[in-house]
Amino acid sequence: MRQVRQPKKREKEELERMTQQEVGRVALRAQMILLSARGFSVPDIAHIQATSDVTLYNWLDRFDAEGPAGLYDRRREGRPPKVDEHIEEVVEETMSQPPTEQNYNFTYWTVPLLVEHLKRTVEESFCVETVRTLLHRLGFRWRRPRWAVMRDDPQKAERMRAIAQAILTAEEETVVLIEDETIFKSLPPLRKMWMCIGQQVRIPTPFQNNDTCLYGALELDRGECVYAFHDKAKSENTIAYLEQLLAHYPDQPILLIWDQASFHTSQLVEEWLADHPRITTMLLPKYAPELNPIEDIWQVLKDRVAANLTRSIAAIQAACVRFFDEQRPTDLLRMAGLLA
Repeated sequence: MRQVRQPKKREKEELERMTQQEVGRVALRAQMILLSARGFSVPDIAHIQATSDVTLYNWLDRFDAEGPAGLYDRRREGRPPKVDEHIEEVVEETMSQPPTEQNYNFTYWTVPLLVEHLKRTVEESFCVETVRTLLHRLGFRWRRPRWAVMRDDPQKAERMRAIAQAILTAEEETVVLIEDETIFKSLPPLRKMWMCIGQQVRIPTPFQNNDTCLYGALELDRGECVYAFHDKAKSENTIAYLEQLLAHYPDQPILLIWDQASFHTSQLVEEWLADHPRITTMLLPKYAPELNPIEDIWQVLKDRVAANLTRSIAAIQAACVRFFDEQRPTDLLRMAGLLA
């Protein structure tokens, strides 16, 4: 009766470990060796493990010759992969331009279109999953693009230099603020969230899509945020907010940096500013919201208190108040990218 050689102490310990910790087929082979060492016959082990006598003989021979290490799968050469460096270069170059450049009547690449293109250009056939896996390996993802404003303020560099100079040369008691507004609506913004497979969450739409405007100014030095809600962004409400800033900082000059919205630069606001010289305003470049760090705070705020939940405007405002109450100044500066 064919049986395996008796394992040494260390070999037996390794076999027992393999039965508990290795992948299924390797653990199964280790169990077969242990059963043979206990005196079970080849037909009995083959019946218990639902395998063939020939397969079992093979693993007994491998263990006798190599010990536990012989029970692992050996590396197989297989056929060479179809996706080589040349194919990767072709795909990367292809993805760098829209399909219209290759005379396709498509405005963006899809995996099936890319499969067809490779078949035509490199005379190789690839399955959809192979090409999709290749795209992921090359760093491509299927995502929604963003709008790109194809305009630029010709005074952008000049304005930013002037703002930097004003901040650097401001008197010690001057409060430097960066200001912006954001709109909250009853209809919530939709964000990715956890949900059960096959049970897509449905967010109810409100009967009326009411809104409110949040004015906010972040103190660049200390991270304090002075905010206020108004029915909309307009000159009269901007003036009311500026008066709130004067009251909040009663004895300090204020350097206020904001964008070129019409309710910032209107004649009504300009006249008010002329009568209140304690506030000096500087304008950010046009078409450059990314230069206003408080925009990043608005993003975090909306994700936390408005996304994926239909609420009344009053509930949203209360949640915003709670948000600012819970944040330390350093938290706001980090959200704005002004503190590591």
